[in-house]
Order: sequence, then structure tokens, then C-alpha cells
Amino acid sequence: MVMAGCSGGATPPDSSVSATPSDTPTDTASATPAPDATPTPLASIDAINVTSSTYNSGEPSVSGPFPFNVGQTQCKTLDKGTGSTVADDSLLELNYYGINASTGVMFQSSWETGQTMIGQNGGFVTGFNNCLTGQTQGSRVLMVISSADGYDAQGGSSSAGINVGDTLVFVVDIITVGFTAPTGDTVATGNQWVSVSTDSSGTPTATVNPGQSAPSTLQTTVLIQGTGNPVQADDFTLLNFFTMDFSSGQYIENSFTDGNGPQYGALANLIPGWRTAIQGQPSGSRLLIIVPPSLAYPQGNATPSIAPNSTLVCVVDILFTSPTNAEAQSQSGQ
Repeated sequence: MVMAGCSGGATPPDSSVSATPSDTPTDTASATPAPDATPTPLASIDAINVTSSTYNSGEPSVSGPFPFNVGQTQCKTLDKGTGSTVADDSLLELNYYGINASTGVMFQSSWETGQTMIGQNGGFVTGFNNCLTGQTQGSRVLMVISSADGYDAQGGSSSAGINVGDTLVFVVDIITVGFTAPTGDTVATGNQWVSVSTDSSGTPTATVNPGQSAPSTLQTTVLIQGTGNPVQADDFTLLNFFTMDFSSGQYIENSFTDGNGPQYGALANLIPGWRTAIQGQPSGSRLLIIVPPSLAYPQGNATPSIAPNSTLVCVVDILFTSPTNAEAQSQSGQ
């Protein structure tokens, strides 16, 4: 059961299909070559002009000496953000504008579809991954991706009009960079009912304080105050968590140690106690949540096994949040 029996949501984006964010060709770039023009080598990425080069300034307009190709991928930061740094496996929310440099055709724009993309760095095509790694949240980045770092290994992408040998151009806004662990100030180590400790790797454990009876109402304690975007009611979130039975002290589910890792899904699919506790909290936070039966599983749960009328002790790390109008991509090639 995803999220300690606390969710019926989606699974995280995997790394198994595509690095153009979509395979639907649409409009054309600013400089469209003649249909039979032969691509020529691009001397420098500086030959490409991007209007609206500032982050979050809307869909860019791109012009350049189309058609062209490059032997090596080139990256240029047009506007550098001040947020978190993109690691080689960061979960990301992106806006993107993609052009086939061999034809000058714009094959996809998230600004036009109205959907940002959710994807994990390392699951895109090589050039896209490499240009993202080391960038920061709030940046706008220009990428010129060689065919070898693009779709050559996949034989191109016919539905997007991308052939073997085609160079690709992207302008990408890095909207959100997911956290790999809680990030912020430690403000508590528990509450009157439960104490939380961490081992040397940062993995939390919880202990019910001696003599304490389970509270009858929802209790939310911020252990680490995050620095990211606050979770909205209609968001999707990436959460690391454990759930423990208050009475027995037995762990029910633990994504920190079970090998499955953090879980991605809609906040709306979580149990009521989690929805209330998590909404409004900034990503990067670690929460201690004690959930009464009425806001969890008053009738119990089969898998994992939760007895009726159980009070749950949960420690939850909010690693990422994004709106529901984002498109989760299955990527290995995109």
C-alpha cells in the first residue's frame, strides 16, 4: 500500500521512456529553413538568440541559423536562479520549448499545452540530463543537444519528426527541484506523546513517551521547517515516511528502510489526517503526525495490516510538491 496505507495515489515517474517532453510536433521556430536545406555545423551556442531569456517570462521565441547540427552538446544558462541545485537524480518540475534544429520545427512547448512536466533527472536523454545537472531552481537554460546525446540510440522519434542525426534545441525553465532529505531548521524533536530521533544517515525512528495515552485529536508537529514551496490542496507530492501503531510501537510501513524509497502521489488521495497535516507545509519539511482513528482507518486495513480504531504515528518528509496541471513523464529518451 502506497504511503503507509495512507494513499491510493500514483507511483513516482520512472526512468523508462523518452527526453523530449512529448512526441507531438506542433508549430515552427522563428527561423524555418527551406524544406530541403542541409544542416551546417553550428560554431557556437551564442549564435542562437532567445527573446524573453529571463526565467518565468513566458514562452520564448528562438531564432538562429537553422538548419544546423552540433557534434557535441552545448549548454548555456540564460538566467541563473538562486534555488536548490539539480542533482543527477533530482525530481524536477520544468517548462520547456523544443525545436528540431535540423528542420527548424518546434515540436513541443509546455507553455502551449498549459502543462509543466514532472520528471526525474537521469531519466531524460543524455544531453538533457547533462545540461540540467548543476543548474539551480529558478533558472532558464538553453540546450543544444547533439544527435548522439539525443535520440540516435532510439532510432529517432518518428511521431515527433526527429530522425537519427537530428540536433535538438531546448529552452527550459527549472521551476522546482525536489529535495533528497529534509532541508531547513530543526525546530522540535517530538511532542508530549512521541519522541523522534535520527541515526547517522538521517533516518528517523519514533518512541512513544512513557505513560502517554493516544491523543483523541490530530496532532501535527513540525520537526524540521522546510524552505521550499508550500503544499497546496490539489498538489502531487513526493514523500518519505514511516507509520507506526501508537499502542504497540510496531512499524506498519517504512519507506526509509523498505527499499522502495519515497512515494509520489496526489495529496487528495491521502487519508484525511495526512491531508490536513501536510497542506500548507513547505517542501523540505519533516513532520510528526499523530492521526486518530477517525482520520485514518476506523474500520482497519488489510494490507498492510492495521487494526480497527488504531492511532497512527507518522513521520513524513515532504521532498517535492507540484500542481496537478503538471504532466508526469515516463522518460528514458525524453
